[in-house]
Amino acid sequence: MCLGVQIVDVLCRPVAAPPIAGGRHVVEEVSITAAGTAAGTSVDLAKLGIETVVLGAIGDDHLGELLTQMLRGYGVDTTRLVSKQGAQTSVSILLIGDDGERHTVLRLPGANSLLSLDDIDFDVIAEADLLHVGGVDVLGDFAADPLVEVMAFARSRGVSTSLDVLGSCNERTAERLAPALRHAQYFLPNADQLTGMTGCSEPAEAARALRRLGVGCVVATLGAEGSLVSSAHGDAFLPAFDVPVVDTTGCGDAFAAGFIVGVLSGWGEASAAWLGTAAAALVAQGLGSDAGIRDLDSTLAFLADQAPADIATLAGSLSAD
Repeated sequence: MCLGVQIVDVLCRPVAAPPIAGGRHVVEEVSITAAGTAAGTSVDLAKLGIETVVLGAIGDDHLGELLTQMLRGYGVDTTRLVSKQGAQTSVSILLIGDDGERHTVLRLPGANSLLSLDDIDFDVIAEADLLHVGGVDVLGDFAADPLVEVMAFARSRGVSTSLDVLGSCNERTAERLAPALRHAQYFLPNADQLTGMTGCSEPAEAARALRRLGVGCVVATLGAEGSLVSSAHGDAFLPAFDVPVVDTTGCGDAFAAGFIVGVLSGWGEASAAWLGTAAAALVAQGLGSDAGIRDLDSTLAFLADQAPADIATLAGSLSAD
């Protein structure tokens, strides 16, 4: 189950940097996707064969209808999405450069911060194998006591839990989220969020600082430097895969989805992060957060081709199952 941020992304490429001036500019490709740290992750999970329910707040507008339609098209259960009367669905307009980076981002926060505890279906959480809460830093008042109640409930019912954040973070973010982080088995920040929340420039040191807040395992994406898995078992650094990059949008969400699939398959944390790495590398090769990943078997085949022998063997065994 994915709870949290729901966004419609409108992307086009290539666009030169610095941001373009006024006038008409011809691009090669445009994409509209279901995105955000809950919606985007739910799409990737569904592609990877996981029955996924998404829960969050959208507007009672055409964009909300479009987002719901796109999610359903991938097989995501949208029946717990809540439409907020008079609100707009969150939307981002992203101008992507030849380097795959987002050179300009125009964002409407929309209904995400209107999510409330009354919108939560605790029965469906109790039935989940894992609850992933995406973008907790932009969920408004929900990120306080309501989030703690939801996380604590999930853990009390034996449901695994993971969290991530969406925007820029600082040490005040860590302080605000600390009560919820105590109930998180997995926390998945990127490099800037990791250092911003802790003030530590060295990733392993920063991850250990977050673990002292009660997080079971910190799984941090470090861009071209790969990823870090920090837990009671120690710190493991994994390299990124060398692939042609079209657009980095949604790579973190894809990594989270791959990692979750690995965890649900009984893999150890570091092994699960290899599957996350493969999912992120596939998404980076297309425009938008729903690019690249086709299904679990092709993702495992890609992983087996890129990863060390022991991970390739593990990928082969899951594919055979």
